[in-house]
Amino acid sequence: MGALIVLATGSVLSYILATTIYNLFFHPLAHVPGPFLCRVSALPSFYHAVKRDRHVWFWQQFQLYGPKVRAGPNLVVFNSPDAYNSIFSYKANVKRSKFYDAWSRNADDVNALMTSDVEVHARRRRLLNLAFTEHSVKAASPFIAKHTDRWNELLLDSEENRDDGWSAPRDISTWAMYLVFDVLMDLCFGATMDTKEPGDNPFKKIPQTFDDFVTYNYPITKTPFLEFLVWLKPRGLNSILELVIPKTIKDHYTFVEDMVTERLKEQQQREKEDTPVEREDMLHFLCSARDPDTGTPAFKLKELLGEANLLIMAGSDTTSITISGLFFYLTHNRRAYLKLVKEVRDMFASPEDIVHGPKLMTDCKYLRACIDETLRLAPAGPSELPREVLPGGTIIEGEHYPAGVIVGTPNWAMGRNEEHYGDAYTFRPERWIVSDNLESLNTDEDVRRLKRGLHTFLKGPGDCVGQKLAMLQMSMVIAKTLWRMDVRLAPGTDVGAGNAKLGWGLRDPRQYVLADAYISLHEGPVVQMRARRD
Repeated sequence: MGALIVLATGSVLSYILATTIYNLFFHPLAHVPGPFLCRVSALPSFYHAVKRDRHVWFWQQFQLYGPKVRAGPNLVVFNSPDAYNSIFSYKANVKRSKFYDAWSRNADDVNALMTSDVEVHARRRRLLNLAFTEHSVKAASPFIAKHTDRWNELLLDSEENRDDGWSAPRDISTWAMYLVFDVLMDLCFGATMDTKEPGDNPFKKIPQTFDDFVTYNYPITKTPFLEFLVWLKPRGLNSILELVIPKTIKDHYTFVEDMVTERLKEQQQREKEDTPVEREDMLHFLCSARDPDTGTPAFKLKELLGEANLLIMAGSDTTSITISGLFFYLTHNRRAYLKLVKEVRDMFASPEDIVHGPKLMTDCKYLRACIDETLRLAPAGPSELPREVLPGGTIIEGEHYPAGVIVGTPNWAMGRNEEHYGDAYTFRPERWIVSDNLESLNTDEDVRRLKRGLHTFLKGPGDCVGQKLAMLQMSMVIAKTLWRMDVRLAPGTDVGAGNAKLGWGLRDPRQYVLADAYISLHEGPVVQMRARRD
């Protein structure tokens, strides 16, 4: 027995030594700069996934090693728009990595985002496009307006106001989370959750389960044994994980399943009785969609569950983080705040005029610039979206990368690329607007060049199917709120702001701090509102 133990130990050590030597000197990525430990192990990446600061860690490595870093034995991350466009264009010879497969609960838990299968993604995406049309976005406008109007009423609750008219301090992250959740439930399922309303509500715990879901799963997807884990999942590991997942994660799955099942019953009953459509929510569009190849319903129940989970997760993170981030930057940049307030109040005669249409979505140029600037500095997905190079390899920034290599461009670091943006750490929405003003001279070519580096909603075959809906909600919430009320940072608060204790990359108090759990987790800012005085 002792001899067997010695033999096994020797074999393991020999394997580790051989793998280390190969990764350091003979691997196709051996020439790519990066930390020593990253060249031989994925443990640093996993460690920072657990710490929820992978996005900052990537930024730090770019400062040390340049715009291209070997962040794992088989992972290269880039900090340049050219690399991004090479990786995510329609012609790119890449696919989603096994990172996406690791998110699935079981073989049935698949959606358009969380799969590495090219054909499955293409089919799901084609069918989702049937539901996310210009008509469906326009149909969503009244729902968003209704909830935003009520949210504004609650923000200005006179019972809590001080003598000078300012409200009690509000943590915008929490308030935005409840608003976005209520809108999503109404848009997706026709359900009234009222989590933004005061008082106890059993549904108020549900939005937090979404954060718990990604916080629990993200480190798993970054394990050094990812390929082995993905191989094990359909071979018994899924059943084991089902026994040990936290209760909040189970609550998340149960909630989505209950909502879809109940809404599907209503849809089937309506079709059976041939009653007219009372409202066109997203489940209506998904249930009504037909596969163009077969003419049959585009989605089965299990597929609806997967896509509904995607809609809730993707629909909540971008909108909530952007609303919170924009309030942070506006309350820390008085000039930008006053400029945006003036545009909104000059553009619309009343908050009821703020609806889906060219005035809101096209003419409010500074509003769109503020949103884009927030998306740059506070992206909903702060780290890389990994892509695996396919057979035949690919060329990125003039270098060939062979099949099997994982490549990506971390968004948080990309948004702080000083070579591309210049004053990358400054909140300056004017950079996104063509202008011949001497104060902010921007040519059309300048703006086009900058936009090559901003891809919050992705580009190519993986771009966000709901980006127009998200942009509508963000624009409407900000415009209606600033039309009705003045906003300021609550005196003496710095929730969400960088500080020296957070370390390199997060020391600046003018920067909004995010945690990386695949999506951005965030707190603050804490603000006060009062009815507008002008």
